[in-house]
Amino acid sequence: MKRLLAPLSIVNQVAVLMILLGILGIAGMGISAWMSQSIQGNAHAINKAGSLRMQSYRLLSQVPLDARNEALVRELDQDQDNPDLQRSVEQEALTEQFQTLHDYWQLTLMPQLRQARQPADAAPQVAHFVTLLDKLVSGIDRQTERRLLMVTLVQSGFIALTLLLLVGTICYLRNRLLHPWRQLVAMALSAGRGDFSRRFAQRGHQDEMASLGGALNRMSDELSAMYHGLEQRVAEKTADLQQKNQVLSFLYRASRQLHGNEPLCSRLTPILNQLQTLTPLRAIQVRLYENNSQEQFVQLSGNLPLRPEYCTNPVCSACLNDDGQQHAHHPSLSWSLSDKLGDYGVLVAQHPPQRPLNDDHHQLINTLVEQLTSVLAIERQVDHQQQLMLMEERAAIARELHDSIAQSLSCLKMQTSCLQMQGAELSPANLALVQQMREELNIAYRQLRELLTTFRLRLTEPGLLAALQSTVQEFSQRLGVAIDLDYQLTPRTVPSYQAIHLLQIAREALSNIHKHAQASRVSIQVVNRRGEVTLSVCDNGRGLPEETARPDHYGLIIMRDRAKSLHGHCEMLPCSGGGTEVRVVFKPDNHAID
Repeated sequence: MKRLLAPLSIVNQVAVLMILLGILGIAGMGISAWMSQSIQGNAHAINKAGSLRMQSYRLLSQVPLDARNEALVRELDQDQDNPDLQRSVEQEALTEQFQTLHDYWQLTLMPQLRQARQPADAAPQVAHFVTLLDKLVSGIDRQTERRLLMVTLVQSGFIALTLLLLVGTICYLRNRLLHPWRQLVAMALSAGRGDFSRRFAQRGHQDEMASLGGALNRMSDELSAMYHGLEQRVAEKTADLQQKNQVLSFLYRASRQLHGNEPLCSRLTPILNQLQTLTPLRAIQVRLYENNSQEQFVQLSGNLPLRPEYCTNPVCSACLNDDGQQHAHHPSLSWSLSDKLGDYGVLVAQHPPQRPLNDDHHQLINTLVEQLTSVLAIERQVDHQQQLMLMEERAAIARELHDSIAQSLSCLKMQTSCLQMQGAELSPANLALVQQMREELNIAYRQLRELLTTFRLRLTEPGLLAALQSTVQEFSQRLGVAIDLDYQLTPRTVPSYQAIHLLQIAREALSNIHKHAQASRVSIQVVNRRGEVTLSVCDNGRGLPEETARPDHYGLIIMRDRAKSLHGHCEMLPCSGGGTEVRVVFKPDNHAID
C-alpha cells in the first residue's frame, strides 16, 4: 500500500484510503444481506413441520376414521406439499429426508390410520412419523444456524478488515502527515527561540511535507552558520566567567570555613576534596609541622580509606574517601605553608601526566596556600598568646602566694624557733609538739616553694614537645645524665592548658630524681593509646623506700592533684630492674586537631 500511495499527493492518499474504507463497508453489508436472504422461509417451514406433527396426532385421536375425517387427511397431505416447506428442503439439501417422510405417509401411515379400529393400532406408525418430522426440523434448524453463523463470521471479518484498514490509515496518516507536521511546527518554534539545531527528517517521501521540510532545513542551516561563530565566542566567554566564578566561590567558602571554630581536620578535609574537583590534582595532603620541625607533623588528607586515630568526627562519609589514591608514576608537587614567623607545614599533591596544571590552577592553589598559611599563623599566635596569658596568670598567683602564704609560713617558722629556744620552760610533751609543728611547717614551706617554682615556669615555644625538649635539656645538665625523650603524640594532641599540668608533673618527677634517686639513666615517654595520653618518667635510681612515715612525700600530692585536674590519675610504681616510674594517664579534653 505504501508503494501504491507513495506517488500520490497527501490529499489523494487520504481520498484513496477513504474510498477503500467505504468499499469494505458496502461489501460487508451486501454480502451479509445476501446471506440473510438465503435463510428466509426456514422459520415458516419449521412451523409447517410442527403443524404436520399436530395433525398426525389429531388423526390418531379420531380413529376409527370415517368420511368426516377425510378432510383432515387431505389437509395433512396438502401441508406436506407446502411451497415454503419444499423450498427450504431443497435449499438446505434435505430432499432425501423429506421424500422418506412423504413415502412413509403415503405408503404406511395413511393406510394404517384408515384401517385402524382404535388409536393403539396406529400409534407406533404415528410416533415413527413424528420422529421423521423431528429429524427434518432438526436438519432445517442446523442449516439455519450454520447460515447465521456464516453471516456472523462474514460480518466479523469485514468489521476486522475495516478496523485494520482504519488503524492502518490512522498510523499511515500519523506517519505521513501528523509527525512531519509536528516536526515542522517544532522547527518553527525552535527557530523563533534562536535554536537552529533541529532538522526535518527526510524519509524518502516526495510530497508536500517533504518539500516544506527541505526548505526549512536549508533555512536553518543558513541561520545556524550565521550564529555559530557568535555562539561559540559567547560560550567561551561564559565558560571562562563560570570557571572564575566557581573559583571565587570556592575561595570564599574556603576562607569562611578555614576561619571557623570546628577542628582543623573537619574544616580542611572538605576543602581538599573540593580542590580535586576544580583542578587535576589528586591525593592532596597537608602536613602540619610541630614547632617548625619537619620531623614532627600530622598529615591531613581527604583520601584516607580508614578513620585516623585522632579523628573524633562521627560522620565518616564527610572525610573518608577511597578515590584519588597516590600513584607511583604520577609526578608530585608541593607548596610550602610558611611565612616570616615560621614554617607551618607543606601541601603535597599529585597530578596525572596527561593533565598538567595551567595558570588558573596555579593561581587558585597559591591563593589557597596563602589563606591556609594565614590561618595557621593566626592559630599559632593565638595558641602562643593563650599560653602566655596562662603563664602570666600563674605568675600572678605565684606572686600572691609568695607575698601572703610564704611570708606567713616564714613567720610561723620563726615563732616556732623562738618556742624551741624556750625549751627549759616547756614540758617534754610540748617540746615534742613544737618540734612536730616545725617539721610540718618545713614540709609545707618546701612544697610551697616547689609550687611557686612550677608556677613561675615560662615556656618560650608553644606546644608540649618544645616544652618537654627544653625541660629535658635543663635537667640533663642538672643531673649530669642524658635524658631519653620518646614523644609519640601527633601535633596538638594535648591542648595548652593541659600541657602545662603535664609538663609540671614531668618537672616534679625529674626534680625528685635529681634530689633523691641518684640515677644513671632517666627516660621520658609520652604516647597515645586508644585515645588516652600516658606520660611515663622512669629512672634506675634508689627506688621507693619499702616503709616510710610519709607516704605522700616527694611531691606526690601535687602530682596527683595535677593529674586530677587533667581528669586522669597519677601513680608511682617500682621498676622491675630497680628505680621508680611516675605514670600519668588522662584523656585530652579537645579534638586532636583544633
